[in-house]
Amino acid sequence: MSNSAAVLKEAVEFEKKALEKYEEAAALVNHPETKESIEKITSEKKQAIESMHWIIMAEAGEIETEKPAEAVEGEEAKSGASKCPFSGALAEMGVDITKMSKEEAMEKMGDMSKLFPGHSDS
Repeated sequence: MSNSAAVLKEAVEFEKKALEKYEEAAALVNHPETKESIEKITSEKKQAIESMHWIIMAEAGEIETEKPAEAVEGEEAKSGASKCPFSGALAEMGVDITKMSKEEAMEKMGDMSKLFPGHSDS
């Protein structure tokens, strides 16, 4: 694993700890507006952590890298739609996450159910 991937992985661990504290605080706050704000922050933090897993995998060389195929004349370009919010940026870096099955990606990223209990993309 590259140094950058190791540092990013460590940063994600700090983010996970912060997320736990935000969730703990959300359960304790009195004001509905504060609770709503904290819940929004936790949602955004969860998404950022999930996105960072893709970035770490790319940086560690765990994702097959290949330039996207050029659109053939008369064919529509693929949308590139994916659940990874960084799929476009990763594609620009030559990383095609569509070549990876969900199971393979989840195996490489670790068990996300521990991070997001009760959340399922299935």
